[in-house]
Amino acid sequence: MARLNDLLSEDTNQFGPGTDLVISVLAFVLVVALITSHYYQQEKLRNVESEGNFRLASEAFTAADFHPRPVTRLLSPRATEARVARIVRDYRSLNGRYPFIFVIGHSNQVDDPDAPDHSPPARRQRNMEYALRRAVLIAGVMQKSLDDAERERLVAVTTGEADLRDPQHPLSRDNAWVEIAFGKEWKIPRGHR
Repeated sequence: MARLNDLLSEDTNQFGPGTDLVISVLAFVLVVALITSHYYQQEKLRNVESEGNFRLASEAFTAADFHPRPVTRLLSPRATEARVARIVRDYRSLNGRYPFIFVIGHSNQVDDPDAPDHSPPARRQRNMEYALRRAVLIAGVMQKSLDDAERERLVAVTTGEADLRDPQHPLSRDNAWVEIAFGKEWKIPRGHR
């Protein structure tokens, strides 16, 4: 009967005792690394395919960034320009995956106290216009940092009161803001119109 010491100190292996074990462990680690790499690539591909048509910018503009009257006056133009510069950098870092820039104005349900007509339809119309004015103001600042091709893909829109951020509090200033989103598609290509 062979002793354990004789099996471990077998001298037929020219590289020394335990070499087979080391090679087996390295082969196992290599297989695990290959499997992990394969699953990582699969997951990465799945994430790219499921990105969706829109991606939100890292910055937005709240009602606190604008004067209440007129809504087209910024409280801090320099700070706004710095934030817009970050948004443009974010946009360019997407490498054309989201070619369109949407500047979306939102409004709360606060009415203008000096308005001649305080009916709900008149209020909604005014708030839609105010939200669009804020969006257009931000888009105007953004245009200064964009080249001609990028400006062609800049879209300013409004939802007015229709898309409240805080529906439980329709008068909240949180509902009056300008959102920036990047999109994959928006309009019919030029040759098809």
